[in-house]
Amino acid sequence: MRRPLGPTLHTVRAATALARPRPAYVAGLRAAVATVVPLMAAQVLGTGGATWTSLGGFNGALADRGGPYRTRAMTMSAVALCCAGAMVIGTLASGHVALAIPLTFAVAFATCLGRAWGTPGVSVGGATLTTFVIALAVPASAGDGAFLRAGYEMAGGLWAMAVALVVWPLQPYRPARLAVAQSYRALAAYAADVALHLRATLDTDTSELPAGSAAVRTALEDARLALTQSRRGRPGTSGREERLVVLGEIVDQLFAHVVAIAEAIDSIHAVARVSSADAAVGTALDDITRTAHALAGAVETEGEPEPIAVPWNGDALRGAIAGAIAADPAAAVHYQQAAAVLDRGAQYAGVASVTVAALNAGHGAASPTPADIAGVPAAAVISEPDEPDSALTTLRAMLSWDSLIFRYALRVAVVTALAVALGDALGLKRGYWMTITVIVILQPYTGVTAQRALQRVVGTVLGGLLTAALGALFHDPRAILVLSFVFAAACVALLPVNYAAFSIFLTPTFVLLAEASAGDWHLASIRVLNTLLGGALALAGSRLLWPSPEKTRLPGFMAAALHANREYLAAVVALFDDRSEAAGRALRGSRRRIGLATVNAEESFQRLLGESSGSGGRLASAMTFLTYTRRLTASIAALALARHSEQGGGSDGLRRFTDTATGVLADLAESIEGGRAPAPLPSALASEAARAREAGLPPLLRARLDRLARQIRLLHDAIGRWTLGEPDPASPP
Repeated sequence: MRRPLGPTLHTVRAATALARPRPAYVAGLRAAVATVVPLMAAQVLGTGGATWTSLGGFNGALADRGGPYRTRAMTMSAVALCCAGAMVIGTLASGHVALAIPLTFAVAFATCLGRAWGTPGVSVGGATLTTFVIALAVPASAGDGAFLRAGYEMAGGLWAMAVALVVWPLQPYRPARLAVAQSYRALAAYAADVALHLRATLDTDTSELPAGSAAVRTALEDARLALTQSRRGRPGTSGREERLVVLGEIVDQLFAHVVAIAEAIDSIHAVARVSSADAAVGTALDDITRTAHALAGAVETEGEPEPIAVPWNGDALRGAIAGAIAADPAAAVHYQQAAAVLDRGAQYAGVASVTVAALNAGHGAASPTPADIAGVPAAAVISEPDEPDSALTTLRAMLSWDSLIFRYALRVAVVTALAVALGDALGLKRGYWMTITVIVILQPYTGVTAQRALQRVVGTVLGGLLTAALGALFHDPRAILVLSFVFAAACVALLPVNYAAFSIFLTPTFVLLAEASAGDWHLASIRVLNTLLGGALALAGSRLLWPSPEKTRLPGFMAAALHANREYLAAVVALFDDRSEAAGRALRGSRRRIGLATVNAEESFQRLLGESSGSGGRLASAMTFLTYTRRLTASIAALALARHSEQGGGSDGLRRFTDTATGVLADLAESIEGGRAPAPLPSALASEAARAREAGLPPLLRARLDRLARQIRLLHDAIGRWTLGEPDPASPP
């Protein structure tokens, strides 16, 4: 198993990593139009306020993160209104230091609490705070009062909305299509990872797979949210919505099937290996990858797609193991389950192919689904999400010292107010750039703050060098407008890829936009200096002011993942003989909860890597825990699919085993939360598995129980090492 990187190296690696999404070219072009057109209009018409209108357009474009139109419109409207209000308050307080510092504290604290409402809250809060800081630092001149500035800011925000939602609109179902297509692409990447893992003859450890599975779960959640929001505001359910929901359900099922295949192969390689069967599974996984990519492209495309073939099932695998059944019946059981999983997966993929063809053809009738596949509704209905807490309830929950967001908001408020005071005391030219650097660098987590600081500082320095070079070459206002357009488009387009790349182009963009009236290219060097000062302040604040070390949060996420596994196992066994659609929905809900809990634990561990400076014992034990948790989840998923096996019976033996296993998992979760060593592993766990074998369970279920018992034993050992802070030995297969 790979050992974790040191915190410094991990921060550098994370800061320079490129995200999988391609540059957002369309978003970049929209941002450029929203930002630069006001400058052009001001030059042509000879009006003032171009800087503030451009700033409003840029803020609005930056807040447009895509998704359903209702969400985008509400977020961009909130940005325009809040920024206009911040412009008034900041302008009126400008020049009054005694008032500006406490006011900065209050505005920063209030806007950072918006993070509790997700991405829209982050967008609105960040734009509002930066607008306030800029207005505070730039005194109003004659004919440039507070309310006039606010009007310019509002006009820029409305222009950005018009560009994104009216002038350059998308198809109404486009956000949902893109989200569902992305989930199929994530599935394709995961299937390719499993195939690569299968072909690795020297290393058969599944620890390489969690990142891919986490990406699939994240994509599935994004698709679910997009589908739900596309329904809001539309009475009834259209045929397109039904088909998109069916496609979303199918990709979730295909994900579970690929996980089960990975678990079956991992089980096989623990006892034996049949090269011809492995080759057949690898070929099937390659076909799944191609099919998922084809489905993604067809979902994303509005036109008539080519028919999507599903050239895979379990027949080739059954043929490959025909001669090995007698020689190695233990391995044959797992290969046979993999073949059955491939058969069911191919049925789901076939339904997806028919559904996407009907989606793009615009047929009115609901897409057919094979009656023998439980869990895919013949006429899907978009389910509403869980009722969210009210805004007041959410706010009350945040206003507690135990709240991570509360401590983060307080930290940002203190450091931002300090930056305003320091800029005034030192008489820094354009000191608000230092304050804005503090705002964008500070994050709720210490490790993420260090990563963002590195990206911001390096990007700004490189952007400053670029700006200085351009300043020596270009002086014509028309050329400067063209450069403004290019830089604004580039920085927004690169934001999903890497924040450092975004920062490189943000520096010349702000020099041109925020300082358009100054006409001074040499401001780039001042921006670099202020960025360095702001980065130092932000890092000091993250370390000294109420830090939220991830080492105190990770145990809670680990325990939640164990509780979710326990509930999933109990649900699978309780519904083992129930093959109804309601049972399938219940198990999908349990699988979703366990996926989210495990993703939370993995993300917490990644943040811990950027913070930890101690020995690698607990880090390595945490990596081992995450690996074994993924294996346990895969084993339970494989058991769930065994419900559809022709080898029926044995549910009583399963229930006795599950009673013991869930008790062990509950104790393991409590030991992590309490910081104590887990209780000794009960001998009943092994005895119940043995008793189930003696009770005449079918071979497939016997193999599943043995696998589950083994994974729980490994988890017990890993958690024992975690609580003692011991390094873990080499991971067994």
